[in-house]
Amino acid sequence: MMMIRNLVLLFFIFQILQVSAQDRVVSFNQQYANSNNNKVNIEVNEVQELTYIMMAITDYGRRDSNMVDFNTDYYRSVIEKFSPYKDHEAIKSFNSLLEKSLIYYILISSNAYGFDFTGNTLARTHVYTFPAQGVGTIEIQEDPILQYKDQIEDFAQASGFREFYKNNKPYYEKLKSDYVKYGAIIEQKEWLEAKFDYKINSYRVLTSPLIGGINATKTFEDNGFKEMLLYLPRIKQRPEWSDELNRAMNSRVIFTEIDHNYVGPLSAQYKDKIDAIFHRRDIWVDSTNKSTNHYPNPIKVFDEYLTWGLFILFNMDTEHNNEALHKEVIAHIDSKMKQKGFPKSKEFNIELVRLYKLNPNAKISELYDDLLKWSATQ
Repeated sequence: MMMIRNLVLLFFIFQILQVSAQDRVVSFNQQYANSNNNKVNIEVNEVQELTYIMMAITDYGRRDSNMVDFNTDYYRSVIEKFSPYKDHEAIKSFNSLLEKSLIYYILISSNAYGFDFTGNTLARTHVYTFPAQGVGTIEIQEDPILQYKDQIEDFAQASGFREFYKNNKPYYEKLKSDYVKYGAIIEQKEWLEAKFDYKINSYRVLTSPLIGGINATKTFEDNGFKEMLLYLPRIKQRPEWSDELNRAMNSRVIFTEIDHNYVGPLSAQYKDKIDAIFHRRDIWVDSTNKSTNHYPNPIKVFDEYLTWGLFILFNMDTEHNNEALHKEVIAHIDSKMKQKGFPKSKEFNIELVRLYKLNPNAKISELYDDLLKWSATQ
């Protein structure tokens, strides 16, 4: 399996896969559902942040700028504070896992969300239980947080992590407020649920200033309640961009994660048609681009085209009459998709926009047949 760090692109989509039914991976009781229904929550979770810090000071983390965001004062403070503990057995254990596969970055941080601190002890929340049991071809049978629980607890206590986390809460609050200002997540939720016959009760953004270019998303369901977890980096603002362009570019990063959760169930209904068209991989994928290995079958290829293309429609609907911004967004999508190894993106999006303009009130499902007919002619 190719190591992700060797790829050129900064953003990747990893679907966290449930590979075992030995335990319920989530438990949403009525109180939890009532408290979170129709909400977007943004967190810098304490136990997750601990694991991100631990992975950042491993030998692997110190050399992988795709996994870890090196470009903040916060990162420099992490290195200064925690590097003296880089030889702790917990750090060696995490480094060994990361050297085995970068996928363990997802498996460690995702499963950390199932725990809280009780004093100096890690305790299960009893909401999420072993939510990340595999990604791609990597499967695990034991939750790494449980497996290394004693080591993690010892590292946290020896290094003074909990005090560090407490002292940085004002910074974490700033990260959360940036998501509110520049992420447009509520608008995305409203647009997607107006355009798809699929509802997700709760969005939960789990961010960290240490997350680099590796993003993940998964929707969980229990007791009739659906919650989407989004593992996303901090909002990044470029001073040379206007506020509206910063908002658009940051919301794009989020949108193209979120909408997989809506596109996937719909595309599954068209699987035979999609397979018949997109199996002609040489048309739709530049196989010399190694990042396309993450999209090994026709439906994954189609979904990647559509999830990025839909952001153009979202931008059209939410930024009315802003032609200059629309052009910048389209150019950005075309450039990123070409960089990712999807050479037909420009033509695909032109057709998608054409079909949508014929009926801007259409559900996305109403575009599938005509979009696939066009795709079949390529």
